[in-house]
Amino acid sequence: MKKMFWVLFTIFFMILIIFIITGILNKGQDVDVILIGVSLPLTGDAAVWGKSQKNGYELALDEINNLNGINGRQIKLLYGDDKGMPKEGVSILRKFIEIDKIDALTGVANSSVALAYIPIINKEKLIFISSGASSPKLTGSSKYFFRTWPSDIAEAIAMAKYAKNILGIDSISCLYINNDYGIGLAEPFMDEFKSLGGKILGKELFEQNSTDMRTQLTKIKNQNPEAIYLAGNPREMARCIKQSRELGLRTQFLSISTLNDSEVFNLVRSEDIEGTIITDASFDENSNRKKAEQFIKSFYKKFNKSPGILANTAYDALMILVEAISKVGLDSDKIAEYLHNMDAFEGVAGSMNFTQGGDINRPIRISIARNGQFIVIKKDFKY
Repeated sequence: MKKMFWVLFTIFFMILIIFIITGILNKGQDVDVILIGVSLPLTGDAAVWGKSQKNGYELALDEINNLNGINGRQIKLLYGDDKGMPKEGVSILRKFIEIDKIDALTGVANSSVALAYIPIINKEKLIFISSGASSPKLTGSSKYFFRTWPSDIAEAIAMAKYAKNILGIDSISCLYINNDYGIGLAEPFMDEFKSLGGKILGKELFEQNSTDMRTQLTKIKNQNPEAIYLAGNPREMARCIKQSRELGLRTQFLSISTLNDSEVFNLVRSEDIEGTIITDASFDENSNRKKAEQFIKSFYKKFNKSPGILANTAYDALMILVEAISKVGLDSDKIAEYLHNMDAFEGVAGSMNFTQGGDINRPIRISIARNGQFIVIKKDFKY
């Protein structure tokens, strides 16, 4: 009987020791590492945005941790593939919060995903700095939400004014993706263009990941507009342009920043996209700003390619988040207050700060497709 007692006692004691050691290790991990969730579309038609942003986050992470992290604490990024879909995104965010216990959230290229996150971050009081979501509905949606990519309204109004006042276009048909991103661009564009005296001859929508837009394009061809306003994910927009030319539609395309990606020129012939004009809030790789030049140099060294459209917004998002945490700690309310009142932050894209609605102020350029690339024709368009 005594022997059995001592056997059981020994087993109990060993289990207790294991729990104590595990607790110490876990406690040490919590103290030494700051966990940041990164939700991105790494597969699907929006993956070009997600992969570009991931590279920006990785570059920033290397620089931060090589400089001893935040007050000696290393940063760890946890990635989740939201596929650009709200349902997928919510599942990832739940895992980040309930299992991984993240300290903050960043990423998200698709506005519909970001909008699905807002009720959750409000409930959980979780800081969320998006590096790609652009829907106007996000402005002021949460005290915990911020973004380093401008609201769609800025691009939409700028293009409407440029089309009517500078190009002298009087009639336009719109072709755009049927989600918060496309609607958030097309509706303010149409409203502004009409307010300037222009005519909208028609509006055609396509679903995310669509591969055949010929039906919509045929309707637009029959409308005979002077120009087509196009808004969607890069691959979908490339298909629209390619299929329009196959249908004999040679109409002028007007579009958005996200068309300015090297992958687009791999999907459509340069002669088919030639002359397309876009509002351009993307990173200016020809900038002579010291911080921009260093970013490009470091990016090429690590990835051996151009940064692409959203790498810089991801880089800046993580750098801004880290600065806030280093100043006020991990309390979300204190971080939100710091960001709302932050002095101008010198980022890769220039000097920036946040509005009370969480929006970033960044310049809008006008660019045109020439010989397989977009070149700037107006550096800072006043809209």
